[in-house]
Amino acid sequence: MSDERTELLTGLVVGTLVGIGLGIGLGVLFAPRPGRETRELVRKKASEVGERVRERAHEATERVRDTAAEAAEKAKEAASELAHKGREVLQGGIERVRHAYQRGAEAAQEKREELLGRLEELGES
Repeated sequence: MSDERTELLTGLVVGTLVGIGLGIGLGVLFAPRPGRETRELVRKKASEVGERVRERAHEATERVRDTAAEAAEKAKEAASELAHKGREVLQGGIERVRHAYQRGAEAAQEKREELLGRLEELGES
């Protein structure tokens, strides 16, 4: 996971927790209910918010896993394509060397025949 994504996820969780704390605090301060009802309501709301935070954290974790899996798949595909291109380049190089060798061998054979012909001419003179 990239540092930027980690920072975003951390910011999301911290922001959510700060929001929960502020909401609970303001709820207690401004609630027009008796203490017992207020505490029960705060407990209930805190539980609901906690569940939402867990759900969002789970969703964020799943998105990160999916993104990581996609990145791994793309990297695998890129590596495969790079290997394929490397094989093509290597094969092309091998063909060029083979062709150059063949031309060199043919040129050497022609020179050999030319020199043998000259030697025969000199021997006849």
